[in-house]
Amino acid sequence: MQKLVSLLIIFLFHYTSFAQNPHYFKGKYVFPVKPDSGKIVLTGNMGEIRPNHFHCGLDIAEKEGEPIHSIYKGYISRIKASTFGYGNVIYVTHPETEHVSVYAHLSDFSPRIRRYIREKQYEQESFEVEIFPSAEELPVTTKEIIGYLGNTGGSFGPHLHFEIRTISDFVLNPQFFYDIQKDNLPPKLFQIAISPLSPESRIENRYQIHRATPIATKEGWSIIKPIKAYGLVGLEGITWDMAQGASSTYATTKARLRVDGKEVFSFHIDHFPMYELYGMNLHINYKLLKQTGSNFQRFYQVDGNRLGIYKGNGKIWVEEGKTYKLELDLEDVNGNFKTLFLTLEGSKPNSINNSKLITSAILSQDTDENTLIIKARYLKGSEGNIELILGDNKKESLPIAYIQGNEAVYLYDLRKGIPLKIKSANIEMPFRKQMIPSGANYTYKDPFMEVYFPNGALSDTSYLDFSAKSSHFYIGKVYEPLIWDAEIKYNHKKNAIIDLKKAFIQSERSKYTFSELNDSTFSVKTGYLNDLKITRDDTPPTIRLIRKTPQKLVFQIGDYGSGIADFKAYLNGKFILMEYEHKNAMIWTDPLTTETLSGEFELKVFDKVGNVQSYKMTL
Repeated sequence: MQKLVSLLIIFLFHYTSFAQNPHYFKGKYVFPVKPDSGKIVLTGNMGEIRPNHFHCGLDIAEKEGEPIHSIYKGYISRIKASTFGYGNVIYVTHPETEHVSVYAHLSDFSPRIRRYIREKQYEQESFEVEIFPSAEELPVTTKEIIGYLGNTGGSFGPHLHFEIRTISDFVLNPQFFYDIQKDNLPPKLFQIAISPLSPESRIENRYQIHRATPIATKEGWSIIKPIKAYGLVGLEGITWDMAQGASSTYATTKARLRVDGKEVFSFHIDHFPMYELYGMNLHINYKLLKQTGSNFQRFYQVDGNRLGIYKGNGKIWVEEGKTYKLELDLEDVNGNFKTLFLTLEGSKPNSINNSKLITSAILSQDTDENTLIIKARYLKGSEGNIELILGDNKKESLPIAYIQGNEAVYLYDLRKGIPLKIKSANIEMPFRKQMIPSGANYTYKDPFMEVYFPNGALSDTSYLDFSAKSSHFYIGKVYEPLIWDAEIKYNHKKNAIIDLKKAFIQSERSKYTFSELNDSTFSVKTGYLNDLKITRDDTPPTIRLIRKTPQKLVFQIGDYGSGIADFKAYLNGKFILMEYEHKNAMIWTDPLTTETLSGEFELKVFDKVGNVQSYKMTL
């Protein structure tokens, strides 16, 4: 039995290594757009940072309707028609190479594939369909035209989104399979940041992120003045790549960090599992993104990041009185690289004489990973310590860490124990956050709601706020990402003031409908930590006729509440297919129809809470 297990492990290792090594296949695959041209300009590459995910492939711009070719022989294993996401998309499995190629945002499918999917759409009476054909149903040959370049789904201009994956759903960088878009321009670096990574850490004598703009030199980039630091810190930066003859910018796919000549960290965005896409929010500093709108990539690995593109953890321990020479190489897929040079100067901050200070009012409390940050006003006088009340009535006196303007800043390592209250002079406030442990399934409960965090949803132990009011509830904080969805069960019987039969959940980013609703509770899943508002929607969608010809009807539809969920059209009581594009809110009758439309026509549009609008006309 042990021998069998060992052989299986060896097989799986060989399989994964073989499938994920593009050098085995260089020259084997044709390019999906103009395969005989050789003139390719990319508008996007793998690894670009997009909202909540990495870009998983190449964006190839061409005129709409340009034929798209299968890169190798195989069979269509998945096909989807949709107005969102990838739009019209084809997945081709290549059994010989153990890869799957993906072709997204198609304007249309090739004639035989179009006939196949039309049949399924009429069978299901739905424009949106997702089908998983068997290997015998839709075989394809190398270079066969399978569709046409378009702008469907979440696309904002005609292009092909193209991916290569392993059969086990690891995304691979397609540029490694082709000799395309060669250039000699290295990546650019626009700004760097040094972040504190433990309660005792300081950057320029404070527990704060310090940002600096590098200066270009002949050798690369330089931060001229040494940065004072102490404790555990991490380097981050805003970087992207360029190419000759291209107006687009691209992801910087490789980085190497050396401290005093020794490599301590590297990343190479060449493959990652699809199920870890949200892990991109750990590759960047999510808090800085929310605060500044900029993507600072981390040149160190945080806990919970399972992308598998890293070597070393990159965290730097800075001691007092020592200097640290940092060199950061940034490299593109063509091997062009440039180096940042900077120096960290170990500087332990001076202690504060608390006997000459007195805090007057606690202004705020917040957490940063395992660090509790308390800010308070202070006055010259006597005792300046803050007291933490812990469990079993234990107390801990917390001295001032440093003074910032007219505020005293206190820092506490939450791994030493969770405070119940924070006390300053005669002022007392509760510690408002709940500790959510990592590494296991966990459910937070209060009288109004339960929040279920599956194992892996949070990257590390987190300290979150929870509140439930009559019209909204809060799960936070907004500066922390969710890696997998959390599920909320809310007791609306106790706390809601509106009829939920026509309600949905509105957040800053998304709209959610209830996954379960009964007389006392509802459930909803969310991919973000934020404020969720219960919103009622009594207004049906809108329908407006735009154009009418004997063979075609075009409408504009919309919904200003929960959003459009579905639509159905009938001609003389018989289902007729409508195609839909959400970006311009246009919907039109089956473009393959050549017969004159005659008789009684009805279009019904449904929103996500059950409101329906109907448009009838005689043709």
